[in-house]
Amino acid sequence: MKIAGTVEYRDLEGGVWQLAADDGKRYTLLGARSELRAAKGQRVEVEGSVDEGFGISMSGPQLRVDKLRKL
Repeated sequence: MKIAGTVEYRDLEGGVWQLAADDGKRYTLLGARSELRAAKGQRVEVEGSVDEGFGISMSGPQLRVDKLRKL
């Protein structure tokens, strides 16, 4: 699955990376921490798999990042 949006960092539960997606959803991003830091505030396309359950931060579906591409 590919989802486009903007990378954001939220100071919840010790910090969480999220994607404010073009589809209006907010996904919690898992993995690729160094790539996420470099893309903070930028539009990206994330390729990965979605888990519709909520994680520890209870802040939306989780998206496991396989690939991240800046737009």
